[in-house]
Amino acid sequence: MPSVVAEPLVLVCNRGEIARRVLRTCAKLGIKSLSVYTKPDALAPHAREASFSVCLGDNPREYTNKERLLQIIREYGVTAVHPGYGFLSENEEFCEAVAEAGVEWLGPRAKTMHDFALKHVARGLAENAGVPVLTGSPLLSSVAEATTAAAKVGYPVLLKATGGGGGMGIYICRDQKDVEANFETSQKQGQAFFGNDGVFLEKYIEEAHHVEVQIFGDGEGGCVHLGERECSIQRRHQKVLEETPSPLVDSGLRSRLTEAAVSLGRSCCYRSAGTVEFLVDGITKDFFFLEVNARLQVEHGITEMVHGCVDIVEMQMRLQIPGLAPEGGVSQILKTLGGIETTGHAIEVRINGEDPARGFQPTPGDLGLVEFPVQSRELGVRVDSWVETGTRVSPHYDSLLAKLMVWAPTRQEAVQKMAVALQATKLQGTPNNLQLLKAVVDDSRFKAGDTTTKFLQGLNFQPRVVEVLAPGTQSSIQDWPGRTGMWHVGVPPSGPMDSLAHRTANALVGNEEDAAGLEFSVVGPTLRFHARTLIALTGAQCAGATLDGQPVGWWQSIQVSAGQVLALGAVNSSYGLRGYLAVAGGIDVPLYLGSRSTFPSGKFGGYQGRCLRMGDSLPLADPQEGAIRYAPLLLPPGCCPAPPTPCAGSPAGGAVQWEVGVLPGPHADPDYVQTEFMDGTFYTQPYSVHYSSNRLGVRLEGPKPVWVRSDGGDGGTHPSNVHDHVYAIGAINFTGDHPVVLTVDGPSLGGFVCPATIISTELWKVGQMRPGDSVLFKKLDLAEAHTQLLTTDAKLAAIRSIARGEQGACTPSDVLKHVARAEATVRNGAAAVGAAASMPPSRPLIHRLPATDAHPGVEFRLAGDRYIQVEYGPMELDLTLRVRVHCLEEALKQAKVPGLLETSPGVRSCMIEYDMRTLHPARLLEILLSLDATLPQPHDMTLPSRIIKLPMAFDDKWTHGAIAKYMKSIRPEAPYLPSNIEYIAKNNLLDGGKDEVRDVLFSASYLVLGLGDVYLGAPCAVPMDPRHRIVTTKYNPARTFTEEGTVGIGGSYMCIYPMDSPGGYQLVGRTLPIWNTFGRAGPFSPSKPWLLQYFDQVQFYRVSEEELEALREQFSLGRHELNVTPAVFDVAAYTARCDLVKDEVQALKAKQRAGMDMQLAAEEASLARLAAKKAESPTANGPMSTDDEEDDSIWDTRPGCCKVMAMFTANVWDVCVKVGTRVAAGDVLVVLEAMKMETPITSPKAGTVVAVKAQQSKLASAGTLLVVVQEEP
Repeated sequence: MPSVVAEPLVLVCNRGEIARRVLRTCAKLGIKSLSVYTKPDALAPHAREASFSVCLGDNPREYTNKERLLQIIREYGVTAVHPGYGFLSENEEFCEAVAEAGVEWLGPRAKTMHDFALKHVARGLAENAGVPVLTGSPLLSSVAEATTAAAKVGYPVLLKATGGGGGMGIYICRDQKDVEANFETSQKQGQAFFGNDGVFLEKYIEEAHHVEVQIFGDGEGGCVHLGERECSIQRRHQKVLEETPSPLVDSGLRSRLTEAAVSLGRSCCYRSAGTVEFLVDGITKDFFFLEVNARLQVEHGITEMVHGCVDIVEMQMRLQIPGLAPEGGVSQILKTLGGIETTGHAIEVRINGEDPARGFQPTPGDLGLVEFPVQSRELGVRVDSWVETGTRVSPHYDSLLAKLMVWAPTRQEAVQKMAVALQATKLQGTPNNLQLLKAVVDDSRFKAGDTTTKFLQGLNFQPRVVEVLAPGTQSSIQDWPGRTGMWHVGVPPSGPMDSLAHRTANALVGNEEDAAGLEFSVVGPTLRFHARTLIALTGAQCAGATLDGQPVGWWQSIQVSAGQVLALGAVNSSYGLRGYLAVAGGIDVPLYLGSRSTFPSGKFGGYQGRCLRMGDSLPLADPQEGAIRYAPLLLPPGCCPAPPTPCAGSPAGGAVQWEVGVLPGPHADPDYVQTEFMDGTFYTQPYSVHYSSNRLGVRLEGPKPVWVRSDGGDGGTHPSNVHDHVYAIGAINFTGDHPVVLTVDGPSLGGFVCPATIISTELWKVGQMRPGDSVLFKKLDLAEAHTQLLTTDAKLAAIRSIARGEQGACTPSDVLKHVARAEATVRNGAAAVGAAASMPPSRPLIHRLPATDAHPGVEFRLAGDRYIQVEYGPMELDLTLRVRVHCLEEALKQAKVPGLLETSPGVRSCMIEYDMRTLHPARLLEILLSLDATLPQPHDMTLPSRIIKLPMAFDDKWTHGAIAKYMKSIRPEAPYLPSNIEYIAKNNLLDGGKDEVRDVLFSASYLVLGLGDVYLGAPCAVPMDPRHRIVTTKYNPARTFTEEGTVGIGGSYMCIYPMDSPGGYQLVGRTLPIWNTFGRAGPFSPSKPWLLQYFDQVQFYRVSEEELEALREQFSLGRHELNVTPAVFDVAAYTARCDLVKDEVQALKAKQRAGMDMQLAAEEASLARLAAKKAESPTANGPMSTDDEEDDSIWDTRPGCCKVMAMFTANVWDVCVKVGTRVAAGDVLVVLEAMKMETPITSPKAGTVVAVKAQQSKLASAGTLLVVVQEEP
């Protein structure tokens, strides 16, 4: 009877592109496959493309854990192992163990590996097979032996670790000193990387070519070749580009090379695929044995392409896996391979995650964009890769990201095709060698086939990158207008805080307005430019800025040569906080959701989703034709922004007063705040800028509003609370009684009053406000805002035209005339058409339709010069109003109104963003009124929905941590402290206390009404059952930190925080992530990285903290499937259910009203106590001061004393030392918190702390003494 053959199961003991390559052949042959992966690779394609996959654990080195892999082989019944290359592919011990387990090792035998792994043994085998070898030495045991052998062989020599590979342990030695310097290093590297410290040397060929021959043996003495490959272009002995056939090799040399390779393969009974490598003297054409790679070679793909696209991996499997041999048996495999004729020419480049500008250092990080050319056999293009958009390149593994291969009938055509393919390839995010590869392929020597191992040394290559030598403070990449069209899901636009300075910088170098540039705060970066370019500096000035030590000016363009260093230093102008740098062509980071702007809180956009760090390489886009040759342009003072007025009594460079133009609304007098306050206080009395301000919002201190209302009704207990509000960028938002200007990284959806909104052309001023500056708001009208918008555009267009040379050579006075003419044209045009007369009224409420039996009533509210807010019905929770908002949005989509940018729904409101340049506000109002009149009645509508069940850890350690931080740094006592949950129970008079809050949370089904409540798809969701609608107020002031995944309750609404961020909701638990930046796992996608949708129904089930941690990890890796059930939201059914329980609900509301009154009184009492405490101790919440100035000055004259000062005004978050503490240089002394960022202040020297002036939880003004360190003698 025939023997029973087990069903093949191939274990791929590798990762990355080679694992995918082997899996592809398994799938083609219908063979089941098993992949392994570590947690850093959990989202890698090879982990999901196999028939089965096994996680090896957290340790990235587990790919080489032989015992673990053997255990998997036994457990899964593996029948064959393919090792790929690298890792254990040439590990004889593992190979032997696999064979002893009765499993096929798809590759050479263990003895073959052993013999060829030791280079001195391999030399002997080559000599015995008649293969030429270089003059060399046996293994050397000492430096003395090595220098003697080198003198005998003759310099130059190559010192080599016998177990080495990939360039490790290999050194060119040109004299005895080189041998003495490198011998021990080669030994150590051989021992460390290959477990063998043996070293030998051989003659080094100056004009060497690295040529290898692909062989395939049957393990019984049969062996054939598949031609040679040229692999001479290398860096650090690592191949960069390979091609076949070699342009150096003629038919005679080819015959001798391949005969030598086959002879060696036959002599050792080589099995499977392998490569024999040779050094070829480019002058004499003599060749010498180098080594054998006893495995599948990285570059095998181009050999396949010139041999009819034969599948070498398939041949490996057919050779050894029972049942796969072709008709005719094993001999037929060799016959087939040996009979394939070489046709055409193929080239491969290795795309690596390494930085050529920094000595090919590896560059782990996120790839924000991955695009490859279309590949097919017919097109002659092939890509073997493991990366995709969103891949995080790990620091633990090889830097190879992809192999790009092309085939063409001739070498010349193949070179041209590779150039085109490289141009179509985009890998943006972490640096890589694509620019270098393009330069190689474009080099005349390469085109001529002149490619020795010294090729890269002669390459004229200037990477178009800017290297960050010092990052400065909060330096980030921004573009204008930023990330538009995503406000409806809580994705902020980001972009420059001072858009005027940013846009002007781009204009000065001739860029389009959307080019990405740098923004920096307080301290500018130090940058090395690796290529010639044109730059411009604008915004707050760094007076000490230099280019290669020479001063550079501001508000002008500057030519920069390759290699020059721009050192900006500290911002020390008379005003301002942020500076801007534009580069011709822009900074070429990947687009994310339509923009290159950095949103650091969300960890996306810009360079790696963060502010710059030392060592970053910023890629430059190709500038417009001739841009870097533009003549430098200096803006005259009349074209630069007018500086603000110094505050009375302020020293030079001190506080200034900004006058900022605003439009009233959307929530001002007479409905929310008293008219007397707006006219008599808000527009007449200045506010001061608080130190705790940043790109999310600029906090102000000053007059408190006089409220019309006593509370926020369904929105919350404080009169600043509103039911729902989609914010406008530039809105002045009162969180409690504290105003915050919402800026480019601020939240989109919230629940606080905004009595005025800064117009778009005045927002740049907010970006330059420093702590202590004064702000006076000036009321404007829509016509003024419209004119400012158009004149700003005209001015920038004129500067750009001048910079591009379109106006000829211009003196500063010419520039001034061109700009003035452009602005005048706009003003005259606006006057001619009567723009002011046609504008809607510039007041908070621009139109109102009263409620009727058939209509809930609607208000149209002004929100700056970019937005109109639509509000339906009374300020209470009515889900039919949310449905009506949905109908309005759908109607606007259908209408396709030119100039309408985005609609962002709240609950009963909708924020309409428009472009005043193309859509007149009066026309927009007319359209809204027209569409509103045609909307269907929502009462009988049915909308698609989903029921999504999420785990939640209730009253967890993460919420406790956020609360503790708030109590430490912002407010030590409040009715909601220290337990938010107990406060919720008291606010709703729940007899069951925390337990009843818990029961309500896990019983409720939350209907998602809005997204982006606290950024990035965060739900604004309300319980479907009105009996579950517990109400709370929000934090006053808001927290600066909330953990991602935290669940909060504010007003009647539930929210899930999608990222670490500020917030004001009362915290109750934590759940799964609801945002996945690149959409690579689970229910997310690249175009929809948020989880929830409008009208979803969220239900929580309880888990422990430990269970949640496990679920969060699995969910983030795409290995936990959510419980999602399709459903509908039936408005009529919902209304009927509410009618059945309306009496219970009324009773609940009355009870809640009583609880809210008690907690509101408790809040007022708490605030009064805090105010009294502040009055008793002014320094408790004010700048720290020193009563005795001599106490500080004495340290100036004491020898060896080093004073450590506060670099900026900040809260002292932590004091890490005390008098007598011994510190080393770099030890943390104090941690400051400012702009919602903790900054460690370190010791500049080693020594002993002799004075501590910093006081925890108190403010330290810029320049205040914090700590004194006595330097060690």
